[in-house]
Amino acid sequence: MNHPVNKIKEAAKKIKVRLDNRTTITLASIASLELWKERYPNLKIIS
Repeated sequence: MNHPVNKIKEAAKKIKVRLDNRTTITLASIASLELWKERYPNLKIIS
């Protein structure tokens, strides 16, 4: 069922990351965050 609350919960699970000044990506898991952190050591977690 596509309830609005479910959409909010799904959005809350995602991790927004800024790689550099003009590149922002959204990650779905902590494992992918570790992978990107190896490639971009100066990345910042936005939310």
